Amino acid sequence: MNARAQQPFQPGTGFERVLPVDGKQIPLPEGHWILAADAASDWTDKDIGAFGYLRTLLLFRLAGGRVDTILEVNTNVLPTTDGWGMASECGRSDLVLAVIRYRAGWDGSCYFVTHSLPAENATAAWEAAHDFAVRHGWAISPIWLTAGFRAANRSDVLDVRYHFSPETRGIAFEATDSWEDSQWMAARLEDDPQRLGFAHAVSDWAPGYGALIEAGLKNRLPTDQTVPMPQPVAAVAPTEPTARRLAELEALRQAGTITHDEYAAQAAGLMKHALGSSSTIPDLNVVTATKAVSYRVIVSISHLFVNYYWTGNYITVGALEILQITINSAKFYFHELAWAKYMGIPRGDAARTLDFKYIGVSQ
Repeated sequence: MNARAQQPFQPGTGFERVLPVDGKQIPLPEGHWILAADAASDWTDKDIGAFGYLRTLLLFRLAGGRVDTILEVNTNVLPTTDGWGMASECGRSDLVLAVIRYRAGWDGSCYFVTHSLPAENATAAWEAAHDFAVRHGWAISPIWLTAGFRAANRSDVLDVRYHFSPETRGIAFEATDSWEDSQWMAARLEDDPQRLGFAHAVSDWAPGYGALIEAGLKNRLPTDQTVPMPQPVAAVAPTEPTARRLAELEALRQAGTITHDEYAAQAAGLMKHALGSSSTIPDLNVVTATKAVSYRVIVSISHLFVNYYWTGNYITVGALEILQITINSAKFYFHELAWAKYMGIPRGDAARTLDFKYIGVSQ
């Protein structure tokens, strides 16, 4: 076995400051964290490749007989050579926050803030963790405010998600079975000062914690550092979060973490979507449609001359052109889409999307 692979932790094991996992480190915010489950990940995707044993860890932080925060970690045990990619949430525009810190070759880092509901098909790790909480009489919230982080290079990945309980932070219980119907939806937060304040607090906390995850991926965290928990704050004017995000991006640019071009692209996305996504990941359907339109313009111009040469009739040329635009454009679009999805060579770098199976859903 690889020297860095370790035996699973036993439920009930306590941790503070740093959680060591297979040659990597997870920075733990202040307080005592109790391991509730350490199991093999349920994730598998043969289209992407085999990554060996993948590990899911779930830790609880308690407050007054409730689970105050759930820490969810997905990571690889043995190094790979095919890279990992970004989490899909980092490229969305309907979340409270979504930021790609950098994406270059095999390396990438991003974070996001949204809300989550428990997944209908529970993973093995979540079943074990939930049973662990029930045996101890700890209550678990039915909906969480989630901050997710992804740091990856060619050989390793850390996918870390914090699920914060609203109830332990004085926010009223909400019963909903639909992610889109929740009061935590980014579009509804401005109507709820209490939820908006906590969403801002987590959004302000995320950039600093994201940098620590990158250090933990390289096993370079100081063991004596205390990481604060995000604290609820009073709601601020809607324009202030955008200004803070721009200031954070400027700090990353000055530190050399992102280039000037990356700063400009993410700042433009931030100004367009406000608290939404600043991601520049292109959507496959959009790219394919754009290529179809571009190709059609060039081909249609050439067809006009060819058709008129053979028919000499403007009406016939127009009818033929309409048929060609309609039929051939559709054929081109679906051919390109099918080729990219099913026949193309999978990308082995940070540009691709790779999601594990999580305890919560955010759509």
